[in-house]
Amino acid sequence: MDPMMQSQAKELFLLLTAWGLVGWVVYLIASMVRRKQKNDMQRALLDKFSSAHDFAEFMQSPAGQKYVLNFTDQVTSPLSSIVNAVKIGVVMFFSGPAFVAAAQRYDLWFLYAMGLLLTLAGVGFLVSAVISYFLLKKIKSAETKAAAKD
Repeated sequence: MDPMMQSQAKELFLLLTAWGLVGWVVYLIASMVRRKQKNDMQRALLDKFSSAHDFAEFMQSPAGQKYVLNFTDQVTSPLSSIVNAVKIGVVMFFSGPAFVAAAQRYDLWFLYAMGLLLTLAGVGFLVSAVISYFLLKKIKSAETKAAAKD
């Protein structure tokens, strides 16, 4: 392979990596600011209640029920966590060989290492999802048996 082309490929990779890192940092900062604003708003709303009775009345109203649903949206079900693990695992599992292929084409050892790590992490996520699924299934069947005995 031409050394000039290899140098350009390395520069392009480093440029894309740097921009990806900048984008990730911006996303993390924006998420942190949004979470802080949401927490401050919820804290201010709770501070407005002078007694537990006022809060109980608020919780009985449609607005209070909507407020509680916002909390439950943040808590995910076990099945959705398993599906998310499968999604991440599949993406990582198939991204890894792409990096390995690019490493072989451009003879870059760090792409090979990154591809290997992505593939293994993807396999780890998929194995974790399978184990979690079977554990969830076993727990649900145990709960069903316990409910049938009562």
